[in-house]
Amino acid sequence: MDNVSQKPERRYDIDWLRVILFGLLIPFHVAIGVYWSTYGEDINPNITDDPDDRKEIAEEGNDYTYDSVDPTSMFLHWMHQWRLAALFMISGMGTAFAFKRRSWKTFLTERLQRLLVPMFFGMWTVGFAGGIITGSADLEGNTILDTLIAFILHVFLTSFVFWVPLFGKIIALGHLWFLWNLFLYSLLCVPIFHIVQKNVDGNLATALRSIFTIRFGLGIFILFPTLLAITELVFKPWFPGFIGIGYEWVWYLAFFLFGYICIISRDRYYEFLDTNRKVITVVTMLLTITFVIIRLQQHEDGVPYMDGGWIEQGIFHNEMTVLSCFIHSFHAWFWCLTIFAWGSHLLNKRSSSLTYLNQGVYPFYIVHMPITFAGLKIAKELNFTGIPAVIAGCLIVLIGCWLVFEGVSRTRITRYLFGIKNIQQKQSVVTQDVS
Repeated sequence: MDNVSQKPERRYDIDWLRVILFGLLIPFHVAIGVYWSTYGEDINPNITDDPDDRKEIAEEGNDYTYDSVDPTSMFLHWMHQWRLAALFMISGMGTAFAFKRRSWKTFLTERLQRLLVPMFFGMWTVGFAGGIITGSADLEGNTILDTLIAFILHVFLTSFVFWVPLFGKIIALGHLWFLWNLFLYSLLCVPIFHIVQKNVDGNLATALRSIFTIRFGLGIFILFPTLLAITELVFKPWFPGFIGIGYEWVWYLAFFLFGYICIISRDRYYEFLDTNRKVITVVTMLLTITFVIIRLQQHEDGVPYMDGGWIEQGIFHNEMTVLSCFIHSFHAWFWCLTIFAWGSHLLNKRSSSLTYLNQGVYPFYIVHMPITFAGLKIAKELNFTGIPAVIAGCLIVLIGCWLVFEGVSRTRITRYLFGIKNIQQKQSVVTQDVS
């Protein structure tokens, strides 16, 4: 029987990849504040007050925006295409492990506690701190009472705005949107998880696992990325992907489900990765070259082929938009395969530090943004620019997050608020919740 419940050993490669991919949040979010001015020019170390310098940068066409084709900006844009997709796949994998010994009611209760509690707590507290650092919440001259009132108003405002369709979570959640999407995906997919759990050899479970047995690997090499491309073809013209909305909402849902399918097909999945690891890597490199070419063409044409939302320019679909949807999805999918193939080959090793690192993922994720803002401001004050600014910012964020984690991990209530899972030694070998 090819089912996850029959093979309960833990996959340490998934844990390692979760730690590594969440860890990339820090340099990525610091770097986009330096090279894209994502958080505003006031805290971007690269932006000077010299009008001549700023005019020269603008004339080069590589000013600090997401559309820049500066090599560093291109590198960040490339990383953005697969990093979150891989994290949603890991979340789907963790869900497959977590659901095998839980009822659907227990599973959803745990999702509420592990996802929504830290999400709302972070929205109210970390979001408020970030607003103070960036200046959107001006508390200068405020008394303690004034600050308390401002915080209460922030809690009420974000709690109300959060429910506004599409744009509510942009304003209220910021970087915490990942937790909300993950909860919605878990809720939406519970019927699938329940059916597979109760009928491990039923039609649905058999059909999902059979994808790995399609001849020549076409199920993995062609079917999965084509399904991703279809979601782009349908949704991408209307709205650009941004913090998990627009086409990204359905796109990331597909990655989440694909991760789940991989683990319920576990033996076939890992055998496929082991057999095709070199082929996957070569194809990924070729797709990366194609991705870069289209990204450069996007810059030249001024049409957001990779990003979406081109209906505003009077385009529904043309040859370039259709090609871009397929290249974008295949590129992201094959990078995920490459990461998991090499992770399976190199990282499925137990380590005494892995449990500690795994517990730090949520606290680091929740608090890293306001510390990122602070790190960028400090780098700007020190007149650091470019790579030195990124390095300084990353060091500040790492130290700050680590101090917060060490503090909040020491009491039951703060562990609960920051989504830190208690370690149960007897279950650590047979269960795996990496979502």
